[in-house]
Amino acid sequence: MLFSQLQKRNIDSVYIKGLIKRFTSSIQTIRDSIPSDGSVQQPPTTKRRGLGHEEQQRLAREVCDTILSHAKERFSFTKHLISATLLQGDLFEQHSQTFPEAALKTTVEAYPLLDKAKLKTELSLVYDTDQFRACSGAVNLLQFFVDNNLQETFTETVSLLKVLVTTPMATAEAERCFSTLKRIKTFLRNSMTQDRLNALAMLSIEKKLISSIPDFNTRVIERFATQKERRAKFLYK
Repeated sequence: MLFSQLQKRNIDSVYIKGLIKRFTSSIQTIRDSIPSDGSVQQPPTTKRRGLGHEEQQRLAREVCDTILSHAKERFSFTKHLISATLLQGDLFEQHSQTFPEAALKTTVEAYPLLDKAKLKTELSLVYDTDQFRACSGAVNLLQFFVDNNLQETFTETVSLLKVLVTTPMATAEAERCFSTLKRIKTFLRNSMTQDRLNALAMLSIEKKLISSIPDFNTRVIERFATQKERRAKFLYK
């Protein structure tokens, strides 16, 4: 269930952090509901072969402990998830009243390239400005900085935003690339160059974006035809 939730494309770090917390809490609740060995009552003896009641409960506890330990180990590095709360638009008003010192400390520990003092000053200005509060999400906030030429003013904030928007939240993108590669680079196309392979893979992966571009096929044909003189006529006047 956790795997299916993490493979969605429209998720962010805050959603993942809450999802992991709810998952581990649910497993811990199931683990606590299983009675210990001392409180197990002896089940009535039957002639049917199979695991006894005590053995089933022991296995259930072992399975829950294994899931909890693996979840803790797999998601041990969650500092980048905490960093996202610094630039979560709906928390700006709360941060303007009480600055998130713990989240800032965790962020600097996760990304030592950031200047803590300068980042704190820039974030304080961001939290107190209404224009920044209207931005929902790290991508929209970064686009706001770029459109208003504020990269030089908020250098540390822009650096943190670039890290957050380029950090993959799940492995779905990487797995999708390998699936696309199997469809494109077949045995008959084994001799294609790397540039052509990258271009075809990008077209296949971002097909939804390409389909939304008006007259994409016509523009590609026109550019191909005007690059150099060709025997075939691709453009008709």
